[in-house]
Amino acid sequence: MANPVSRRLFIARVLVVLGFVAGLGSLWSTFTHIGDPLYLVTPEFGGGSAHDWYHALREAFGDIATIIVVLLIFFGADRYRKPSSWLICLILLLGYYLPFWVGMPFMEELSAPSLQAELNHISQAVLSLAGLFYGRAEFLKKNS
Repeated sequence: MANPVSRRLFIARVLVVLGFVAGLGSLWSTFTHIGDPLYLVTPEFGGGSAHDWYHALREAFGDIATIIVVLLIFFGADRYRKPSSWLICLILLLGYYLPFWVGMPFMEELSAPSLQAELNHISQAVLSLAGLFYGRAEFLKKNS
């Protein structure tokens, strides 16, 4: 028989899911760049004008993989939640969310394209990371 879900884990799960749901529009935008003739590099690039489409595809599937792994750990059996899997989730979420801001101080072009996008990025990151940190105690318990 499965252990009942603690209130802390339930709230953590809700926060993580809300963060991912908040990001679905952003993820969809990444997919819509693929095939968009306005999302092409200059012909002088040399790697093919549609090379940006390849990067959008890689980003989108990397994001989906991150979401799936984090959700499997959060919603899987208790034995999946260990200190090491919490660290894995942290690394995955930082890899998912830091690109929203890490390049901005160096190149303005690497910032969000609008205030709405920036607010969306902030909400999804804050919600998911809050869920991860709030649920941390569940990963530190002794699992049988």
